[in-house]
Amino acid sequence: MKKIYISLIIILVAFTASAQNLWLGAEGQKFYDELLIRKALKGEVEDYEGSPYMDEEFTEAIVISSDSNIYKGVPLRYNVYNDLFEVKLEDGAYALKRGVIVCEVIMGDHSFIYTLYDYQSVEKEGYLEIIAEGEYSLLKQYQVVFKQAEPVKPYQDARPAIFQTRDPLLYISHGDSKPVFVRNKKYLLDIAGDKGKALNDFIKDNKLKMRSQEDMIKAVEFLNSLK
Repeated sequence: MKKIYISLIIILVAFTASAQNLWLGAEGQKFYDELLIRKALKGEVEDYEGSPYMDEEFTEAIVISSDSNIYKGVPLRYNVYNDLFEVKLEDGAYALKRGVIVCEVIMGDHSFIYTLYDYQSVEKEGYLEIIAEGEYSLLKQYQVVFKQAEPVKPYQDARPAIFQTRDPLLYISHGDSKPVFVRNKKYLLDIAGDKGKALNDFIKDNKLKMRSQEDMIKAVEFLNSLK
């Protein structure tokens, strides 16, 4: 397993003569800029609350590259705020450029893919977690936002900077189509196509909510059960 992980590092190094640029590119620079901000907030300026990570601990993961190579035992963690995976090396943590090497990640119970997706009719790209899979699939996008520190104001105490976790966004894909953000029931029924009526009845009968992951799993499983 260790040999497979080392082979991933060798391939990464082969991408460019500059080891730092190799991992990160422009997105990596953003990561390091944010790292400096976090250090300043934590030490010299003031503390911060929350975390930009799904989990700050590194977890041994399986990484699948764009050319379907599989690397096992890679210590990764997911930086939700920057939408980047970071790899642990002897001299520290490095962000891996999105979509170049890290196209799919299986990390513990979580399975991520790097994909194009539709958010309110705007095409974007990034990592989504697969929640349910079939002809129709349910995917989840994690969200962390950064709020600057606020000084003391009349009738208000000073507030530290904070990485704030928000409710994840849910997406549906059909076959090979791009995942589409489920803004409301109409979006879901449109994706269901000619199965929409049966799905609508199922949603009403079971009082399903579009913002509930558990309810959306039921809706997708119902769709996949229809012939």
